Amino acid sequence: MVALKPPQDAAQTASTEGTIEHPPVDRRRARAERANAPIGRLLRYSGLFVGALVGWSFGGVLAARPELVGASQLFLAAVLAALGFLTTPYVVFDLVDAILLRLRTLTLDALIAGGLGAFLGALLGLLLAWPLALLPRPAGQLVPPAIALLATLIGTLVGHSKRTEILSLVGRASRPGEPALVLDTSALIDGRIRALLQTGFFEGTVYVPKEVLQELHRIAESRESTRRARGRRGLEVLRRLREDLGAGLEVLSAFQPARPTDEAVVARCSELGGRLVTCDQRLADVARVRGLIVLNPHQLAEALRSPVHVGDQLTLLLVGPGREPEQAIGYLEDGTLVVVERAESFIGREVLVEVTRTLQTASGRLVFGQLVQRGETP
Repeated sequence: MVALKPPQDAAQTASTEGTIEHPPVDRRRARAERANAPIGRLLRYSGLFVGALVGWSFGGVLAARPELVGASQLFLAAVLAALGFLTTPYVVFDLVDAILLRLRTLTLDALIAGGLGAFLGALLGLLLAWPLALLPRPAGQLVPPAIALLATLIGTLVGHSKRTEILSLVGRASRPGEPALVLDTSALIDGRIRALLQTGFFEGTVYVPKEVLQELHRIAESRESTRRARGRRGLEVLRRLREDLGAGLEVLSAFQPARPTDEAVVARCSELGGRLVTCDQRLADVARVRGLIVLNPHQLAEALRSPVHVGDQLTLLLVGPGREPEQAIGYLEDGTLVVVERAESFIGREVLVEVTRTLQTASGRLVFGQLVQRGETP
């Protein structure tokens, strides 16, 4: 059983460095704190300097052209400097975060193929830009860089989409990556996924859609104590998975516009071509209809239970009454419920039971039996 963290530590179960993120309110506060950190202040002053330089230069150009509206160099420099000071940290940090998030989802083969495509596209763009530079101004100044940039972008996209063929041509056959395992909320709350990954039953890179993380936060903040404990257990399991897997666990960015959690999980699993790990039977059925492979810890545990057949005899401690009159119930070592007919008077005692039938239900397996008379009296 995974230990639960105290209530005051529930908000600390998520990492702050880009993999397990905080809710939107905390994200705005984190962006402001990062913008005021030493690196953020350095970016502010860099933006102030660049803005002032650009404003001064642009103001000088306007002042030299009588047909244009006159503008003060000092005024333009001040406006652009203030704009650079206020916005540069946020623009730079958001751009870097977006690039890193995209790079984390790319495989090595995709990066190599995209780089080759970008190189070939840039080379073609330069060849096309050379004759276009002979065009009269301003076309001769604007068209060549635009063509070179467009060719580089097209080359990158083509290289990424045709990476298998490109890598096979250069002697590096694209190897299939590790299978992707997409976890939903129920799998994290259940908690057995960590033990299954440690024992090697499930292998691959683990992905958690951000919608799942947000749902865990909502459950952990619920007013209902049982529901709140389930949410905190899921966050604790996720924190332990981060410690176990390191870079082998990634949180995927949320869909824009927002989607329901189950729909987002199925969509992410379909995009990655991965396997869905869930304990939610309804979600599992929907995913199978979509053609996805579903791994259910409940079904695995059921398959690993020791078989019980009709006619087997077993010793059982009766712990309580059943639903029907004169019934008593007990449990096998693996937790399987056994219903014994006409045994209510033997509750609290160990008896010998013969299995008469078994029943498989959506919630597990039921075993029915009857007493093997050995001369004992209640």
